[in-house]
Amino acid sequence: MSDVMVKAARPADEPAVLALVQAEMRAQEDVDSRFRLRPDGIPRYAAYLQKRLREIDSTVFVAMIDGETVGVAVGSIRIQEAFFEPRRFGYVSDLVVHPSWRRHGVGRALWDRVALWFRGLGVDVVRLHVAARSREAQSFWESVGADPFLTESWIDLPAVAPGDGSGETKEAVPAVGPPGGARKGGEG
Repeated sequence: MSDVMVKAARPADEPAVLALVQAEMRAQEDVDSRFRLRPDGIPRYAAYLQKRLREIDSTVFVAMIDGETVGVAVGSIRIQEAFFEPRRFGYVSDLVVHPSWRRHGVGRALWDRVALWFRGLGVDVVRLHVAARSREAQSFWESVGADPFLTESWIDLPAVAPGDGSGETKEAVPAVGPPGGARKGGEG
């Protein structure tokens, strides 16, 4: 096996990264149809990638084998605007490895480099999302120490057509306001 080289991505890496990400996005649709790629999905990802390449609190690394881009990882520093610690954390938005190079250490090399970048900035917690139906992705993240933290759920609501002909009147849903019915400006 050839050696994996992980390097900071540059704008010149964009075409190879976009090809890799587009193939992975299409594959995700096969794993779970809820990952439907928008018609403008790749141009939007290109803009996202360009932004991550410019931001000082983001990083993009590519994995190369024999001059070919075989993986990409995108990480950023985030601030949690909630009530829990830690307030500042790392976030891995993408870690993609070409299918033919999976289980060859490419994902681990990318993860190690992103983790080093986070640690170098004083970040000691990293968060990420993992597709619930991708056992392969879940296994990878478990292998590097990820521990499930939150569960994001999905509910498809049935469509309701206006004036559906049922003859039933719908009650208005009351607006939720501040306790005691206080209004802006202190009026009660």
